[in-house]
Amino acid sequence: MKIVCICDAGAPEVLMQMMKKLPGCEVKLHVVPEMMDIRHLTAVERASEKGGSEVYEAGEELINALAGADAIVTHCTPVNKAMLDAAPDLKYLGCMRTGIEHLNMDVCNERGVTVFNANGRNAVAVADQTVALMLCEMRNIARGHAALMNGQWVKMFPNMMYSHDMKNCTVGIIGVGKIGSLVAQRLKGFGCRILGCDLFLPEEEILARGCDEAVSKDELLKRSDFVTMHMVYKEGEPHLIGAEELAIMKKTAVLVNCARAGLVDTEALIKALQNGEIGGAALDVFDQEPLPEDHPLLKLPNVTLTPHSAGSSIDAFANSAVIMLEQFGQILKGETPTNKIN
Repeated sequence: MKIVCICDAGAPEVLMQMMKKLPGCEVKLHVVPEMMDIRHLTAVERASEKGGSEVYEAGEELINALAGADAIVTHCTPVNKAMLDAAPDLKYLGCMRTGIEHLNMDVCNERGVTVFNANGRNAVAVADQTVALMLCEMRNIARGHAALMNGQWVKMFPNMMYSHDMKNCTVGIIGVGKIGSLVAQRLKGFGCRILGCDLFLPEEEILARGCDEAVSKDELLKRSDFVTMHMVYKEGEPHLIGAEELAIMKKTAVLVNCARAGLVDTEALIKALQNGEIGGAALDVFDQEPLPEDHPLLKLPNVTLTPHSAGSSIDAFANSAVIMLEQFGQILKGETPTNKIN
């Protein structure tokens, strides 16, 4: 089996080298130079999340590298129709991420190409950062650090009157899948009251995954001191959180988003933060990435922001390669890969 691995800044050659452990396989590593620039990679990643694989134009070297491939492994580099045309004998497409917006699934399905991802590779990292952002926003950790670095000793912040101990907080988790359940597991240690909402899980399963109560979205929004979302989002779908939902939330509540920017109506969120309709927000994902210097979020005193880094622990990247090896190991045994998604 000939496997072509497309390297980028998130899955460089040193990581992709692990694929060469596969017995009896011809593994070729192809570096896309521009995708080694993290800012370019981020721009491509965001564009493909919004517009799909065909917004990406593959270079001639990449197209040629795919000739004769039985399998392709990619991370953030999109796989579009032109790339699939260059590999007419392709049987497998492995994605070293969870999201597949950057893959042309229509063509893969038409041609019977088996697509599988690295589902769960960064679930622990995202869960860790979700809880970290809750603490940072509630306890003014980032703001306190920034003040000290600027020579200021600041101990009083606008949210001081509702900067509670976590054990006295209610946390609402929308989407109690792998990441949501890991968030619940971590919050148990703080003694939080945990509310869960999931359209695809029965009440008993939501409770089994660490939530104290299974509630409707509106009930969750009304009662929670923190609202965190762990769901997928497809461009064009309605926002999960818009002006109407923000109006339901407590005036002291914090909205946390380490999932997809499109889950939240950004304009409505900015207005709610400016007008004190909610207490704050902690965000890792944005409609525009990188954030432009004049973005309104950067002017707000009640936000904690990170640069789409929640899933970027070194362990998460290593997990991607391990999961790919496992999937190809199953294929070589004549089995269907566990993470098959079509």
